[in-house]
Amino acid sequence: MATTDTNHTSTTTSRDVVRRFVDDVLNHGRFDALTEIIHPNYRYEGPDGAQLHGLDELQLLVTGYRAGFSDFHVTITSEIAAGDLVAMTMMLTGTHDGEFDGIPATGARLSLPLAVFTRVENGRIVEDREFYDTGTMLAQLGLGSGQAG
Repeated sequence: MATTDTNHTSTTTSRDVVRRFVDDVLNHGRFDALTEIIHPNYRYEGPDGAQLHGLDELQLLVTGYRAGFSDFHVTITSEIAAGDLVAMTMMLTGTHDGEFDGIPATGARLSLPLAVFTRVENGRIVEDREFYDTGTMLAQLGLGSGQAG
């Protein structure tokens, strides 16, 4: 998407929008940027059929991760973009030192690979499909066997 103002012209790609979401919102907790980055009709589908609709539900999800893992960080490990579609693999890391999804802090270190497929519309993220192995996540937190469930 190209944007223009009276002083200059800049081009923002779908990849730029997704990278900004990872950096500003996920890694730095700048929730004020959500209205600029996330489309009002946002939809999320995650592991085990989890679904979210809209900016408020997305903010609750991210807030939960950031509260449960004080050193929460997402690193993009690979990416490919074509038009309004962006596919990324990432590594989510953090220490489980706060309550997360009803699970009391375990002190365990999480290093979780994941993949996200994103669609951008009019310069804002409108849809995410996220994939990661919940069994691996639970095992790293000391709560499961590590087998996919």
